[in-house]
This record gives sequence, C-alpha cells and structure tokens, in this order.
Amino acid sequence: MTSERITVAAVEEYAVEDDAVRFDCAIDAPETVTPRTVPVTLTFYDERTFRFELQANPEVAVESEYPKLDTDAVSSAVSLDAREDDGALTVETGELTVEVGLAEWAFSVTDADTGETVFEEQRADPDVFGRQRVDALGFTQEEINHNPRKVTETGTSFRLSPDEKIYGAGEQFVEFDRRGRELDLWHEEPLGTETERAYKNIPFHLSTRGYGLLLDTTNRVHYDFGKQSTASGTMAVDDDSFAFLFFYGPDFTDILQRYTAVTGRPDRPPKWSFGTWMSRLGYESRAELEEVAERLREEELPSDVLHLDPFWMRDRSSCDMEWDTEQFPDPEGMIAELREDDFRLSLWEHPHVPVGTDAFAEGAENGYFVTDGTGKPYVMDHTCQGDYRGALVDFTDPDAVEWWKDKHRRLLEQGVAVFKTDYGEYVPEDAVFANGKSGKSMHNLYPYLYNEAVYETVGEVNGDEEAVVWGRSAWTGSQQFPMHWGGDPQTSWNGMSAALRGGLSASLSGIAYWSHDIGGFRGTPSDPLYVRWAQFGLLSSNARCHGTTPREPWEFGEDAVDVFREYADLRYRLLPYVYTYAEVAARTGLPVVRPLVLEYQDDPTVHRMDTQYLLGEDLLVAPVFTESGTRSVYLPEGEWRDHWTGERYDGGRTVEMDVDLREMPLFVRTGSVVPQREPTQSVQDGTPEELELDATLDDGEASGRFYDADADELREFGVTAEDDTLSVEVGAVSAETVRVTVRDTTPESVVVDGEAATEVSEDPASGEWTATEDGLLLVV
Repeated sequence: MTSERITVAAVEEYAVEDDAVRFDCAIDAPETVTPRTVPVTLTFYDERTFRFELQANPEVAVESEYPKLDTDAVSSAVSLDAREDDGALTVETGELTVEVGLAEWAFSVTDADTGETVFEEQRADPDVFGRQRVDALGFTQEEINHNPRKVTETGTSFRLSPDEKIYGAGEQFVEFDRRGRELDLWHEEPLGTETERAYKNIPFHLSTRGYGLLLDTTNRVHYDFGKQSTASGTMAVDDDSFAFLFFYGPDFTDILQRYTAVTGRPDRPPKWSFGTWMSRLGYESRAELEEVAERLREEELPSDVLHLDPFWMRDRSSCDMEWDTEQFPDPEGMIAELREDDFRLSLWEHPHVPVGTDAFAEGAENGYFVTDGTGKPYVMDHTCQGDYRGALVDFTDPDAVEWWKDKHRRLLEQGVAVFKTDYGEYVPEDAVFANGKSGKSMHNLYPYLYNEAVYETVGEVNGDEEAVVWGRSAWTGSQQFPMHWGGDPQTSWNGMSAALRGGLSASLSGIAYWSHDIGGFRGTPSDPLYVRWAQFGLLSSNARCHGTTPREPWEFGEDAVDVFREYADLRYRLLPYVYTYAEVAARTGLPVVRPLVLEYQDDPTVHRMDTQYLLGEDLLVAPVFTESGTRSVYLPEGEWRDHWTGERYDGGRTVEMDVDLREMPLFVRTGSVVPQREPTQSVQDGTPEELELDATLDDGEASGRFYDADADELREFGVTAEDDTLSVEVGAVSAETVRVTVRDTTPESVVVDGEAATEVSEDPASGEWTATEDGLLLVV
C-alpha cells in the first residue's frame, strides 16, 4: 500500500468570532488527492488556554464523547484582539499572542508579557539536500485496493529549543526527560518496567517552555520528542482529526491544576486506604490469609488492607467473580473477623470472563461482551490468569455494565472494601463495541471505562467517601478513579528505580495517588533490596507489598522486620500530613508524590532528576538503590533539616551521605509545619484526638496545612519568632489536644492565637509550654 502526505499550505478565508477563529485552509498535495480545503479551528477558553483542531474529513466529523473534558471548569470571558498584517493573523488574548501565517501557513504561540515564543510549528528543519525531516500540519492518506484512499493519520511538528525538556505522556518507565525519545501511546503489557511499553499512556506532555499540551483523542498516538531530529518534535494521531488543548502556565503547578480541572480531579480516597496493604500472588486459603493477619499484629507491623489475588476464585474460573468456598469457606464470616481486627479486604479481578463458566454463558447469551465483527463474542486464548480462553466485558453497553456491577455488589455487601482492577490493555483493534466503535478507538479508553464501572459500584454500595480501586491501566481522565499502582517491576535495583521514574512521570500526567509493588513483582528480592524498597514504598503516596513470592517482612529476616516496622511507624505517624496532601490533590489535582521539577521548575539541576522526590511540599525523600555506601542527595534552594539527626543544610547543593542498610535520607523543608500523630496499628478515622505539629523555623517563620477531617476543613497553621516572643496560630482545629514542637528556638514568651501561654518546667498542660533539648514544646 502507498501513502501520501497532505499538508496545510495557506489560509483561503478566516472568521473571528467571540471566542474562536475559524480558518478555511488550502492544502499542498499530490495530483492524486482530490482538491479541497480543510478547516482549522482555534477556540479560546481563557487567556491562557485554547483548543486547536484540524479536520481532514469535516463532512463526517462528530464531537467526541471521550475523553470527557469539562472546559467550562477553566472558561472565563476572553476578548480576542485580532489583526492582519504582513500576511499573518495575530490574535491577542491578553496573556498569549497566537500568530497564524495566511499566505503561507505558520503557527506560533508567544507569551504576551515576555515576547518569548513558547510553541511553534516546525517548518524549517531541512537536511543538507533541503528535504524537510518532519511533517508539518496535515494528514496522511493510504491507498486501499489499488485506488481509493483513506485518511490514516493526522498531526503536526513543532520546534524544540536547545535546552527544552519534555515530561509526561503517562506513566512511562524510560528516561524522565522524554527529549530524544519516540513513544507510541497504545496500552501494552510491559511484562516489567524496563521497556517503552506502558500501562498508563496519557497523551499529555509538559515542556520547560512553560506549556502543557493534551491531545484530544482515544486513538493511537505517536510522539517523537527529538529522536529523528534534535530540532523537532512531532505528534501524530491515528484518526482523521487532530485536536489538542494548550495550557500555558508557565508554572507547572498552575498547568496541572487547569489540566486536571478539565480532565477531572479525583475524590479523596478513604483514609484507611493510606495505610499499609499486604499482598502476594497469592494467599491460597483462608487459613493462610488469617495467619498473615495474626502475624502482622503480633509483630506490631501497622497494616490496614489484606489483598487476595486470583486464588479467591475457583480454578480456571478467573474472572467469574465467584468465591472458591472450599479454600475460603464462609467468606462473609472471614471478612467480618478481619474487620474486627481492623483489616479490610481487597479482591483481585480482570475484565475477561472465562469460557466454560456460567458467567460466560450468561454474558454471551445477553450480548455483554465485545464482539469480533460478526456479532459473536471476541474470544481470545491465554487472556490472563491461566491458559484458558475468555471474552472481554463491553463497558459501552449499559446492560453489561450493570451486569458487571451486580457481581461486585454481592461481594461488597459481604464486606469487601476494594477491588484491584488489573489488566485492561488487551482490546484488539478489530474488536467491535456496542457503541459501534472499533478497538482502534476503544483500546486506550477501555481501562477508563472498566475502572469507572468498578469505582462507581464501590461508592454506590459502601458510600461515596469509601470509593476506591487499585488500578493498573489509565488514559486521559483516569485520575478520577483512584488509586493506581505501577504494574510489575523487576525484583532488581533497576526495577525499583524504574518504578519511581514511572511514578514521577505519572505525577506529571495527572495521577495524584500512586503506588508500586514493594519488593518488585517477579521472583524473590534479596534481603537488602526488599529493605530498601520498603523504605521507599512506605514513604510513597500509598503503600503495598506484593510479588509472586511472599512479601511479608519476616520472610527477609529480623533486621528487615525491624526496619519495616520503623518505616511503617513513620508512615502512620505522618498520616495526618499524607492525608492532608491527599485532600490537596482532590482540590487542586496536584499529586502527593512530586518530582522536584514540579516545585523547583527554574532550577536546571532538577530538570532530569528522577531518583529522589518530594512527598507533598515539605518532605524530600531520597531512596537508596544500593545495599549501603554513599548516597548523593540534591537539596533545592532554601534550607533543609535532616529528619533523623536534626542537622541543617543550605540548599542549592548536593550532599554526600553515608548510609547503612537501616538508613534512607529524609529531609524536612525549613519554614514548614508538618502535622503528625502517634503511630497506631491501623488507621484511625477522623481528626486525631491528639495532633502533633512539628515546626521548623526559617528566618523566624513556619507555616503548614492540615486536613481536619471532622470539620472537613483545610486548616492553616503559622509560627513566628520575633523579639524573643514566639507566636503560634492554631485556630479552631477539631483535635482535643494539639502539641506543637518548634525546633531550634528558646523564646522568653509564647503567644497562642493572640493569648499568652504559661511556661512550665514539666508536664505541660493546656495552654502551657516548656523548653526542650531541641527547642520548645507547646500543648494547647
């Protein structure tokens, strides 16, 4: 088959409307292409956000139902100032200047304040023979059966600046900076975290030029971020329309907030889901599961969730969603007993229903499965767990969705708390869905619909505040159905580092709550690797031990148990802080786990940094990827306090730290107030009765936030030291007692919420303070 590239050449006519500019464009094409014009439309939502769309077949264009985009969330009145001059149309929004070439098509976006061009279509990247290395805005037609031609791809190229960095495109395990990479956004089972294949492909990228760009499609996307030519990037979509939303910041935090406002923000997951999850592939009986639960409590290892992988269902029946009651007798009683000991139960699933089960027969009879184009269920062999055949649930069929939800409702009514929504990447391109679409446009969207159905069911039965899944695959907007984990990393140091890299990439793609398999997935990690991964995992957004072999800490020796306990206790101590940032994520879309470039965008040292991260804004975590030795830790601008020793370090430099197996560098940003509580064996609902505020002054000041669950308020705290007086603003927090620790200060007097507190020498009571070895302790 032959193909032809048709490019947009010039503008024949244009019209400026209230918030849009519409262009009727001539094309540059071979003689075999039917002469015609194609429309290009710019729609502005506010002064820094717009939509760009090219339609190759406008006569049959339809408005896309997915991904669901709420552009009203960022829309505000925008007055376009358009003028034509020297063969170009210049459109001013107040914040942006968009210039479109008329006589010869061109497109650029400039910051109206600085005059700096932040995005520009590439039409000047020739080789030594004058041939363009990249395709300009346009589309590709492919010959069918020796004569007719169909549009197979649309896209454009854009100029790359010499120092430009590119991030995102979902949870990618390759280099954190995508510059120099080609990526195909098409969900595939990576079978590890060491390849370009990915579970969470999201067609959104961020540039250090200060913009974010979302391709509005569910079809296959191909990116080239400077591999074929270091001067150019390209974006191509397997569709007859090419559309993107452009978000100008230039701050990444602002871009992510507006991007998630449009694509959907998550509700805050239930508090217990931020406890430790214990799992393996898998617990094969009720006795084995209960033995693990008992041992966790005996060893005083904080934990809240136990997970059952496929063995909760009968052999060769995954996934009919029916208990194997021989291995797990009286599941309802089992779940109730686990709850009495403060454990919740998670169950594994995938959306493939196996041939030979009653569920398959029912689904086939009622047309609940994706079909093969002949009207029959699309049956595939070796679809997942086991060597059996199965069919995919069709989540575009409302009846099929209700059928799948009913299977979950029965389990939720038995007391199940959450489902691990595994897989979702296997839709064939030639599959046909009830909505009339093929796998070509549904493949990437499928995990969105799958997780949406299960997430909604949990909320319908257990209550909206309890809604949560543990999902693997994602597309645009999937962050609305938390939480997500990073798939199947190798049990290796490289697997651990790739898991972190993928998570940081996901964080810059809208995924707010993210986890990974502590210890890696396939095989058994070495004792040191398990310990190092546990330290990292227990200070992630969410924490789960999982793998094909046991992942309980006692399987790795007493030292591992001790280290795991120390970091699990630290996690549970920090839950008020983590839960606060979970609430912040729900309100703003900003992730809990943050790459340093998100908060320190102007620091070129962090632009490619993917081996350390921020938990919230105030804690810097530097996982160790060796058994012991020296760990280089970069501290951004400001001042940082070593969590373990209290030593302070000036930022803007790298420090070399000697670390043995029990130590992982953890730093606290000075000027912060970190909410904490005494650790417990399971997560406690609501606001802690005794809340601890750990303040580290920076030039005499510190501030912080705390999500007061009982009041459903995001509280702000402030501490100021001036003229030997320490002023503390606590406010109307719901805790019965608030203990404030202020480090490295010896005031003569203390004022709390405008009233003087009393100094005492020991056993401080309400409204009294005392000097300590490290600073001050105040109890109010």
